[in-house]
Amino acid sequence: MDFKQVEAFVFVAKYKSFSKAAEKLLLSQPTVSTHINTLEEDLGVKLFDRLSREVVLTEAGQIFFPYAVDMMDLRERSHESVKEFLNEISGNLRIGASTIIAEYIIPNLIKDFRDNYSKTYFNFSVDNSQAIIQRIADGILDIALVARKIPKKDLEYKLFFKDRIVLAVYPDHPLSKRDNIFLEEILDEEFIIREVGSGTRAAVEHSFKQKGYDFDSLKSVATFSTTHSVVQAVKSGLGIAFASETALKNKSYAGEVKGIPITDLVVEKDIYVVYSKRRSNKKLLKQFLTTLLSFEI
Repeated sequence: MDFKQVEAFVFVAKYKSFSKAAEKLLLSQPTVSTHINTLEEDLGVKLFDRLSREVVLTEAGQIFFPYAVDMMDLRERSHESVKEFLNEISGNLRIGASTIIAEYIIPNLIKDFRDNYSKTYFNFSVDNSQAIIQRIADGILDIALVARKIPKKDLEYKLFFKDRIVLAVYPDHPLSKRDNIFLEEILDEEFIIREVGSGTRAAVEHSFKQKGYDFDSLKSVATFSTTHSVVQAVKSGLGIAFASETALKNKSYAGEVKGIPITDLVVEKDIYVVYSKRRSNKKLLKQFLTTLLSFEI
């Protein structure tokens, strides 16, 4: 067993695909397959079931997975320890974010960090908050910015900032000339909504419930998995939507989509930094966390 085989195993498990794992590792698919076959022979068990559309872990693979992640982490931490001895902040940081943060905050944050620490490299994953938090718990990511707080063993959450959810409307919509609105006025409108697992959706659903309304009773015309796609759909006139005020401040939406506060439905979404307590002593991670918590939105 060597690190290349273990790394191939972790990436195939993460992406549920030999081809995607090969792409991320910059290897050929046959090479990745060879690594997995050799590892299975060495362990004497089958690690994956090859289904028609995806690759899934066998029971033995599920048992081996956390040890494989720990082996990769131990290798990285040993490198970091040597670099720390040399008083150097460098290395690879695996960072994740939910879609709003990924599109409108993270690029500037990473740019600022690399201006000071040029010997750093980022592997960046984007998904909804629920999926990203699970990857932190599984040890696939080092740190993430998410719009939900889901308690899991060994995870630490720190508040990053508060984002407000407003009503996004297109310029020709009858409500576009309003500076604020009441919830009752929009209940019969056609809505574009985020997918289950989205922090934005969870925050709006919670506020609806507190007000005694049923979120599922809204006239939904489409569901999208990213804030950008929701806003683009609003721009096209498909419907209106609940959206992040931070996202709508982006220059690319100026004059195309308007954010209107809902007077009697104040939805504030907490954005958190999340990381594993088991990895918090990593020097690069500690420095990135310090930079993150002092970053101005």
